[in-house]
Amino acid sequence: MTIEKEEFHSFEDFMDGVELTELHTHIGFGISPTMLWEIAHDQGILLPTKDYWKFVEMVTIHETKTYEEYLKLYDWTEKIQSSPEALFLGVQNMISGAYRKNNITKIELRFNPILRNRDREKDLDHLIVFALQGMERAMLKYPVKAGMILMMDRRFTHEQNEAVVRKAIKYKSRGVVGIDLAGPIERTENARNFRPRDIADLVAEARKHGLGVTIHTGEATDKEEMWEVVNELKPDRIGHGIVSVQDPILMDYLSEHKIVLETCPISNINTRMIKDFKELKNLYKTFKEHNVLFTINTDGPEMQLITLRKVFTKLYLEKVLTEEDLLTANEVATHASFIKHV
Repeated sequence: MTIEKEEFHSFEDFMDGVELTELHTHIGFGISPTMLWEIAHDQGILLPTKDYWKFVEMVTIHETKTYEEYLKLYDWTEKIQSSPEALFLGVQNMISGAYRKNNITKIELRFNPILRNRDREKDLDHLIVFALQGMERAMLKYPVKAGMILMMDRRFTHEQNEAVVRKAIKYKSRGVVGIDLAGPIERTENARNFRPRDIADLVAEARKHGLGVTIHTGEATDKEEMWEVVNELKPDRIGHGIVSVQDPILMDYLSEHKIVLETCPISNINTRMIKDFKELKNLYKTFKEHNVLFTINTDGPEMQLITLRKVFTKLYLEKVLTEEDLLTANEVATHASFIKHV
């Protein structure tokens, strides 16, 4: 099913004035198609179409896609964002828009700098510093606390992932608050062979330096890998983690160790990881029964053609979660944020 754009008229009655927190939003999916179009042309990037409207369709989700189709959208957004100037403008725009459209006052953005260095053409330090400067500029304009998460990748060698962690540690004082791991699970041999223990030493090093740890798992990967992640990496949070609903013991473990799930419900429907709102309602019901801490996120608002406020409202109108559930999820996000670590 497709998530349609809607205007919600009862939303303000139930959450008017609530300051929202978003923990899971990718820069690759968070910059508007208009800005991507402008940046691409300013940099002279050859796009597969000269028609703006076709480009918009190319970088947004107008109909449900497979998980791999979804990830391929990143290929273009990351290419367009592969310059210091693009990251500066994009990050500033993301944070400013988050406040104006959603009253988001705490937000964590994430990106992989190596996937934006154009095969070593661009310097990683320049990419990261310009992104952080964009974040700082936005915080001067709006009352938002923001932090940056640098991402490792399943396709990378250990040395490449180590480089990401080194940069995260280096720029902790500038606003890098955590590390993450993501990436396609089948596209390359490295990805297919990846095991969580492969990066255990890197995660431990990041944690030693006071960085938060979140790991993408339990979205397109199975519960067995999710068990490996919690046992080998001991993350503070998990990106998605929805397959844990299949394992009561795993859910109890998450609850006992206060590992917070960064759920992205509309994204999971758009990528067919979750069938519909009925399944989504049962998922959250089960999480609540096992006292699993969860937050609500967009994954990337521009790609999903939605805002965090509309995600909250959609869940409320579809009777997936109650007002109290949504406010609790937002409170969990506020307390689970890595921004307090810096």
